[in-house]
Amino acid sequence: MLGKMDTPLVLCVGTTSDQLAAIAAATHGQAAVLYLPDAATLRTALAVDPVVVPKIAAHRVVECGKLRLDVDLREVTWRGVPVPMSSREFDLLFTLADDPGRVWSFADLTTHVWGRPYIGDTQAVVSAVKRLRRSLREGASGVRVESVRGVGYRVVVAELA
Repeated sequence: MLGKMDTPLVLCVGTTSDQLAAIAAATHGQAAVLYLPDAATLRTALAVDPVVVPKIAAHRVVECGKLRLDVDLREVTWRGVPVPMSSREFDLLFTLADDPGRVWSFADLTTHVWGRPYIGDTQAVVSAVKRLRRSLREGASGVRVESVRGVGYRVVVAELA
């Protein structure tokens, strides 16, 4: 067994859950595996001195046509009108809208939105998508979450389609 100071650290940036599982298996539990969803998070995690590693813009906003998601305010607006939704719905929509048109697998959504590895159970994702669709129907009719059979979901914004 390796001592605390001798444990290797593996940084996984933007890695899928399948890749994370393969890394964990390959290291046989002899390495600490740290998952970071994107390069911006890595820069933030490594930033000890902002002069050495400048942080990206502190205020993160994703815009998809008339859909706007403000991460700091945790606010969604459609054509300038606020769309109420839960924290989980926001996280799910943010993930989908941050890469419009991308088909997100159940595994990738589980990793990015829930922050845990995918173990084959699709129910959490399916339930969250169902609730998100309801919120979008009520407040952002031009935005929809489209199913891609056997794969996952993508967001479609009317003005971009």
